[in-house]
Formats: sequence, C-alpha cells, structure tokens
Amino acid sequence: MGKEGKDYGSEYHLGTYLTEENESLLNEAVSKAMGIRATAFKWKKPSSKRKEWKGMEFLKDDQKLQSKWREFWAQTGNPPNWDAVATCVVNGQKEWILLEAKANHPEFCSPPCGAKDEGRKKIIHALNKTKNKLGVHRDFRWEGTYYQYANRLACLYFLTEIARTHARLVFLYFTGDRFPSPDNRKCPASEQEWRPLINACHLTLGLADNHLLSGRVHEVFLPVAP
Repeated sequence: MGKEGKDYGSEYHLGTYLTEENESLLNEAVSKAMGIRATAFKWKKPSSKRKEWKGMEFLKDDQKLQSKWREFWAQTGNPPNWDAVATCVVNGQKEWILLEAKANHPEFCSPPCGAKDEGRKKIIHALNKTKNKLGVHRDFRWEGTYYQYANRLACLYFLTEIARTHARLVFLYFTGDRFPSPDNRKCPASEQEWRPLINACHLTLGLADNHLLSGRVHEVFLPVAP
C-alpha cells in the first residue's frame, strides 16, 4: 500500500471501494478480470489493530501450511503485507483473493529487498525457485527493482504449488488519482497510461506473457471513487 491522504492515495481509494455502498463494484471488477464467475466475496479484516495482513497469517489456523511457509520464506523482518484479502467461490470451490492496490507511478516502483544475512539468503532462494518454475532466466534479479511485485508472485507460487491452496493474485490499478501540491506525483488517468509501467515491470523481471501462474494473476482497473 502506498501513501494515503484525504481523498487521494491507493489506501484511501481502496477503502472507499470496501464499503457497503461500493463493494459490489469491486467484486464485479475482480470477477470480470478473472474471466470466471466468482460469487460470495468476503473481505477479511485482520483481527488486530493493523490495517493489513502480513505474510500467511490469514491462514494461521492451517498449521501444516504455516510450517511450509516458515521453510519457504524468512520469518525475520517485514513479510509481504497485503492491502486486502478475501475469499470467494468459483465453480463451487472456495478461493483466496490477495489484492495489491496502486494509484501512482512512484508506489508501483517499489524499493529493493532490505533483508540481510540468512533472511536475505532465504528470500532470494524462494525468489529463484519461483523464477525457475515460471521460466524466468536466472540472470533476472528479483530482489532489486519491482521486488514487491516479485515477492507477491512468490507468495502466490507458494500458496498454489507448494501449499496446494486455491488462491489468486489481483493487482488493482486506480485511474484518475490526484495528489495535492507540492507532491504532484504521476497518477495514470487510464488503463492505457498504466500499461507502459506494467510492461516495464514484466520486462525487468523477465516475465513471459504466459507462465505457470499467469492464469491466477489478474489486473483490475478502476476509477477513483467519488
């Protein structure tokens, strides 16, 4: 999640869609992006005072999965944080929706991995394992530019291929955001303005258009809610 203010920022706009008035619009957009009719959306809030879920804690009751997660990803430092988490039903099967929201260019270009020592080695090992399964050449560094995008893919790989959990990753791109002066950061006004940024990310990470997880990675473009 990026910078938030009153009436601007991805956190603010996501909050406006996760209201009783607008939630159906978000659900419909996610379902449409999946290309499969999804029903019974339930957006889940963390049990603590925190705004976001961390790592795999939304599945904390699954001890077998938690054990595998500890083997896969570093347990020190700050794990991947999810802007929103939901469940839905697809063809009678419960599925998890992990959502990452963006509203402007700077927050889309995330900083590199800040982990150190053994934690960093474990994260890079997990990223490399994901790269290998997705057909990405080993020379593409996932711990640098667009590290956040990369670790989200690694989390999806863990859930679907290691933990054998039904899950999907949704990147929500808001259009038409405006930051007050003197910030004036670039905010794409349309899907067409987002595309070059997304394409640059995929090229930097060495991602092909079709890979092992592409059928479970979805893009949603929504205008900022009034």
